[in-house]
Amino acid sequence: MNKNIVECKKLCIGYQGRNLTEPFDLDLKENNWYGIIGANGTGKTTFFKTILGCIKPISGEFRVLDCSVEKYNMHIGYIPQEREININIKTSAYTFILNSYQAFKWGIPFYNRNLRKKLNEILEIIEAHHYVHEPFVNLSGGQKKRIFLAQALINDSKLLLMDEPLADLDPESKQSFLHSLRKIHKETTLSLMMISHDMHEIAKYLDAFIHFKDNNVHLCRELPCIKESAYVGV
Repeated sequence: MNKNIVECKKLCIGYQGRNLTEPFDLDLKENNWYGIIGANGTGKTTFFKTILGCIKPISGEFRVLDCSVEKYNMHIGYIPQEREININIKTSAYTFILNSYQAFKWGIPFYNRNLRKKLNEILEIIEAHHYVHEPFVNLSGGQKKRIFLAQALINDSKLLLMDEPLADLDPESKQSFLHSLRKIHKETTLSLMMISHDMHEIAKYLDAFIHFKDNNVHLCRELPCIKESAYVGV
């Protein structure tokens, strides 16, 4: 039986003292791919920031990866809507991934043979071998998103949060990125949580949905519930 990766008991989330939800309960299982759905301003991104420890809950009990939520958890990967990367224009995507390995630790990282073998296996999963030695800054938006996936895998993340990862991609890049996510979901134990306005494109691949509506949050698996919101587009 899968363990819980996120546990919410009478949890109320918000920011600056403003409640975005009524108290809710959620038990989210590991090795699942969850879609986060709901209208703008209902608390989806705030939920992610609460998981990351950037925002404290208004009230209730909250555990992630069987631990109380702290400011930084090395086992949580995050792809925000926008991400500024300050690196040398000549730094390759390959080096960029290696440099992110256990970047939370002090000191000079040691790239041994096993780490490079692991990275090559990851590149096989996300199908990025043909451009990974190009300068990272020269990659397309879709290619960069897959490099961010590699970062999560190289650091042995157990949970990956993605906030609108399809938003700035052309149709071909969207399908390529989704293909990588499907392979990750099938071939690894990484749990995925994804906010997207393109939920209709991925609904058939997901295990369940976390629905934010009318200040309430609930888990749903049936399409009739999800179709209530035109936002979802299912």
